[in-house]
Amino acid sequence: MNDQVKIKQMLAIRFLRSGRTNQSFFRVVLTEKGNPPKSKFIEALGWYNPKTKESSLKKEEILEWVGKGAKPSNSVAKLLIANKITHKNIVFVPDAPGKKKTKEEGDKPKQAAQAEEEKKDQEQVPEAEVKQETPEVKKEEEGKEPVEPKKEDSSEEKTNQTEE
Repeated sequence: MNDQVKIKQMLAIRFLRSGRTNQSFFRVVLTEKGNPPKSKFIEALGWYNPKTKESSLKKEEILEWVGKGAKPSNSVAKLLIANKITHKNIVFVPDAPGKKKTKEEGDKPKQAAQAEEEKKDQEQVPEAEVKQETPEVKKEEEGKEPVEPKKEDSSEEKTNQTEE
């Protein structure tokens, strides 16, 4: 029956997860690319246990389907290459476009941009040129007596006064 399968859609060789929670087990299956991950498949081509790193693959059948145009997923391609199954259509891409970034990788561009902005701000206004307004400077500018700003009593000041 497998020889009579008409290739209407693109075929994919991918993992089908099974097993219990925290005890994952993957079957290597041939399915249509548009099918949901846990749907029916055309043929089982092997299995892989990530805990023990064991795998069993049907080499001849995998090469036959890859020769007919089936494309292995990036994860399956990595497994096939590790098991020395090679074909011109089996390609492992180290940085797949769908790869998610970790929090640290995602924050690095933001942190770099913030650091650049801080450098620009420091370059634009050197510390030597910054005028600090003191009551004496205000008095000279206005010709009036300086008005001291009102201090708000915060709870920290109150605790400091009581400790002394």
